[in-house]
Amino acid sequence: MINPERVRGERLLAFRSGLAQKPIIAGLKGVDYAPLTAEAGIKVCFYLTGHIFELRELAKLCKEQNQMLFAHVDLIGGIAKDTHGMQVLASEVGIDGVLTTKGYLVTAAQKAGLLGIQRLFMLDSEALKTGLRMVDSSRPDAVEILPALILPSVRDRLPSKLPPMIAGGLVETRDELDRVLQPPVLAVSTSRVELWDYERV
Repeated sequence: MINPERVRGERLLAFRSGLAQKPIIAGLKGVDYAPLTAEAGIKVCFYLTGHIFELRELAKLCKEQNQMLFAHVDLIGGIAKDTHGMQVLASEVGIDGVLTTKGYLVTAAQKAGLLGIQRLFMLDSEALKTGLRMVDSSRPDAVEILPALILPSVRDRLPSKLPPMIAGGLVETRDELDRVLQPPVLAVSTSRVELWDYERV
């Protein structure tokens, strides 16, 4: 019998290793760009919007390309937003993890052996406080903070003991990537194809 906790532990090691090699996560809105992610050396992909049938196809492609795939379950059609839905994603679709703004889905995904990434929108100081409370409660494997460009301004307000941190949203240039990709940020997620081949200098 598969041990979900052991599977999640292995996935977490692979996730951190992949981001250490390539700190860019490709944001995908369909399967068409999947081959370009491999050419750019991408190790982790986020499927941001679409439906479960396309997600199945993308999961197969990413596996063939030796990439990890996470699904933004809040925005994907055909997936139940509950424990059973997370179990289907783990056992039948074959993804590695989920992105969600909902703490209960992070927990449900983790119980199914998937990694859970909590998305936090930093719109103001109250949103920051609420987001940090959610992270403390759901204990995600990573957090994605949006918009990414806010991170240089709020770094000093973040607690030192946060899960691995990803930045996402509104990054359009390599200069912006350089500014955002500073500790504690491990990676930046972007759907801009021209940024996928970015390498740290």
